[in-house]
Amino acid sequence: MSFAIITDSTSDISPARAQELGIYVIPLHVIIEGEDLLDQVQITAEEYVARMAGSEQLPHTSQPSAGEFKALFDRVRADGHDSAIFISLCSEWSACYSNACLVAETHELDVRCIDSRTGSGAEGLLVEYALAMREDGRSLDETEAQIRATLPDAHLLLIPRTLENLVKNGRAPKLAGQLTQMLNIRLTVSPEWQSGEIKAIKKGRGAKRIVANTMADCLAFLDEHPGSSVRVLTTGAAEEQELVNEALAGQDYVDAGTGPIGCTIATHVGVDAIAISYCPRYQPTR
Repeated sequence: MSFAIITDSTSDISPARAQELGIYVIPLHVIIEGEDLLDQVQITAEEYVARMAGSEQLPHTSQPSAGEFKALFDRVRADGHDSAIFISLCSEWSACYSNACLVAETHELDVRCIDSRTGSGAEGLLVEYALAMREDGRSLDETEAQIRATLPDAHLLLIPRTLENLVKNGRAPKLAGQLTQMLNIRLTVSPEWQSGEIKAIKKGRGAKRIVANTMADCLAFLDEHPGSSVRVLTTGAAEEQELVNEALAGQDYVDAGTGPIGCTIATHVGVDAIAISYCPRYQPTR
């Protein structure tokens, strides 16, 4: 049997889509108002964002335990697989990757753990890249090597409404949060793929300006890598999504779908945020 593909829920691949693709997803935990819930298992992304918007308490997240990883790897093995690729959320943001590696070291399933260096739609696009390689008959070794080589080209640009959740959860500099609140400037943040640090890369007043400034990077990438996949996910942000769609009109790209940002990433970016992800597509060579 071919190798299995595993990811975590921060890849923001919906449960229905994961089932359709035959991908295994291990959920992270989200803790809101004292209740510990499995991301997109015990609460949907839409339900979570609505609840988060009405909560006075800042929610937080937790990684799957080693025991949860063992249970999943056991299930993958029981399904007849003897090997797997696990594509994880950036290891600087969570112990998800390290817990998976710990279990993989002694498990009978041959699990190749890959730190995506990113999350949300960009992580999901890497997962689907691996799926395309598997469907093309590529080996486990070939797929692992190519995914690792593609990591620098998997981009995630996040435009939160404010940086409040990122700042309070320790994911962005406090100064940046204070600056945007004082000057009413919105920032685009993005993970630096080597360090995992979330950095402010664009700024602008109002939705039109921040989206235009942000999409300049995306459009430049599409000029250099025509036919790449683009995925746009939100926790609302209807105006920003429409502006992104307008910017993409007429571009040479593959629409990789829209949808909600999952519960874990939503915890950190808050309500009315948008995540723009893009990555080259796998090109069969046979």
